Formats: sequence, structure tokens, C-alpha cells
Amino acid sequence: MLRSVLSGLHQATKNVRCLGSLLSTSRPINLSLFSPRVSLIEPTIRNFSVNLVNGVTAALPLISHRSSGLLQPKSVLVDTVRTNIKFSKTKGKRKTVKVVLKKFYRLNWGCWIHAKCGRHKRLYKKSAARRRRLQYHVFCNSTQSMLLDKMVTRYWRKPKYYVDDSYEPYHTREEFKLTRSKPYDPFL
Repeated sequence: MLRSVLSGLHQATKNVRCLGSLLSTSRPINLSLFSPRVSLIEPTIRNFSVNLVNGVTAALPLISHRSSGLLQPKSVLVDTVRTNIKFSKTKGKRKTVKVVLKKFYRLNWGCWIHAKCGRHKRLYKKSAARRRRLQYHVFCNSTQSMLLDKMVTRYWRKPKYYVDDSYEPYHTREEFKLTRSKPYDPFL
């Protein structure tokens, strides 16, 4: 183990000398492994100078390139965020995200529903009962419904009335106190 660390240190000094001559920095490069200011190279995709010595990752000091004019590689792991950032250029009003209207349907009492995932994919593998269950729609929870309400404009949040609407029985929710439209009769 000690031999692999020492050979890793020797290889690290070679790499540092080569990189130091390329960078031509005015500051001397600190080669101490025990300095608290020196960070260690992590074995990730974006670090191109990781050395494997006898199957063990050697702890090598990372040289700071901030002072030099070299370009840094961009991070590969970037988190994508899907929020409503669409605004009109002329008036600055919010725009509707069209994918929400394509994949979801809003009931009049405020809940959103959507079809189950994979209802058209690989149906030959699925049993008849599972294919029947995939045709059903499911409710979104309150957090998802609030997010979808923010992603559409006021026009799509208002109740819509269509001729022969197949969702007509689901537009009212009488059993819940906040969405009830008829007065509650406890004797029924």
C-alpha cells in the first residue's frame, strides 16, 4: 500500500512539473499533501489527470488554474430545472406551457388528472388486466396540482364546459367540504 502511494506521489510530481511548465504561473506550486489548502483530485469523468496505481486511486494535489488563462472544463452533471419561465417579450405576461395542456386535464374543482405512463408501450408483454388498468386516469397530488396551476394562465384555470363531456361526473366533489357546491344534508 505504501509503495503504491509513493509511486502515486512520484507520478504526481511529474504531472505537476509538466503542468507547471505549461501554466507558467508566477506563484510556486505547493506539492505538500498535508497542506489544508490543497484539495485532492476526485475520480470523476471531468478530471482528466486521475492516476490509477495498482488499482488504487492515488491522492494527488490539484493545481489551481484560476490564475491562469486556461479554460476550465464545464461540469457534466448539471441539474435540469423545469419551471415556468416563459414570458412574452412585448408585455412580460406569463405564457402557458403547452406540454401541460397536452398531457394533463384540469377538473373544475382544481385537481389535475393524467393518464398512466406506458399505456401504449409494449402492450404485447402486458396482461389483459394490466392493459385495462393502464387505461384509467390518476389524480395529481396537491403539490403537483399547484405547480401545474402556476404553469398555465388564468384562462386554463377557469372551468370549461363542453358538449357531451366524458369527465362531467368528475367535475364536482361533493364529499369534500371545501369543494362542495350543494348544502350538506346529514340525514341522507
